[in-house]
Amino acid sequence: METLQKDGTPDLMPLTPRSEPKEPLVPPPPVAPPLRHTEASREGEPLTPTPPAYTPPLPANAPLKTYAGDFRDRVKETHASTATVLAAEQDHAPPLLKAPATPSRKNLLYSIIGAVLLVAGVAGVSVAYMRYKAATAPVVVTEAAPAPIVVDEREEVSGTGRILIEAIKKSADRPIAVGAVRLLSIVSTTGSEAVFSALSVGAPDVLLRNIQARGSMAGVVQVSGIQSPFFILSVSSYSNTFSGMLSWEREMLTDLAPLFPARPAPVSATPMATSTTATTTQSGTPKTATTTTPPSPKDTESAATTMTFVDASIASHDARVYRDAGGRDVLVYGYWNQATLIIARDAAAFAELVDRLATSRVQ
Repeated sequence: METLQKDGTPDLMPLTPRSEPKEPLVPPPPVAPPLRHTEASREGEPLTPTPPAYTPPLPANAPLKTYAGDFRDRVKETHASTATVLAAEQDHAPPLLKAPATPSRKNLLYSIIGAVLLVAGVAGVSVAYMRYKAATAPVVVTEAAPAPIVVDEREEVSGTGRILIEAIKKSADRPIAVGAVRLLSIVSTTGSEAVFSALSVGAPDVLLRNIQARGSMAGVVQVSGIQSPFFILSVSSYSNTFSGMLSWEREMLTDLAPLFPARPAPVSATPMATSTTATTTQSGTPKTATTTTPPSPKDTESAATTMTFVDASIASHDARVYRDAGGRDVLVYGYWNQATLIIARDAAAFAELVDRLATSRVQ
């Protein structure tokens, strides 16, 4: 530096690389010549084996191969700059894996269509399986509800309360043959007493508790051109149910009015005052005179007594009958025997049911 500052030329000497000490080379051991078949070998003596080739041992302190050392050696061999060596290594490096491309709209559309087809296929298989299962399922035959009498038709009704009453009324309005009986039963139930119990018409509890399923029914009967509903109830206690029916008489007609309505009023349903018309002639001129006679107390009392339940004998069976002012039956109930109660519209329907009960018992 002092020579350069004095505008002199420095006497520079090229630097010689420092030579690293080399490990002394160990000469390989001499290789023994191959054995020859001597006279001794011919006479059966064992041959001497050839020793293995000598492998020089690794030095105790061998230098560690690293990427930095290899890079430095490469720079010394090629006399190139660091950037040149890095660029060359980058050119020889394997190509990097590219990131997957973003799916296009076309691929998305295919994916949606595939999903829709998959769902449709699963749904189709499910529907086909359900239909196959329904087609191959065993058919369960429901036994018809037993009836205490022989019936000509059967019909199922449903509902409770007012809905059930309307269903019975519609069935009573549908015509049936003269003298025929139609059985009414509630869907999925056995025993038609369920029809009477489901009416919710205010029947006494003592009656409802003693109704038995077997031997009971509800239906429609046609007698002499008149169709009307009826009930045949199998009871477990005659005395309890009869006392309950007697206590129910005051409200029975009102509770059962939708099924057994009052009959149309006749022209002369109640005793009315009688009138007499006379024609006289006065001074040659016709004249009409009318006199009115009021009803007698006896007639009024007779009309009042008919508006209640009275005892009656129908087809040799005791019954209770409610008659209107015109003497027409509105509601009849009685016992065929101590275990069978009948509720019907009139004496003709009651007699028809009694006759069918007797015929069924004989069969």
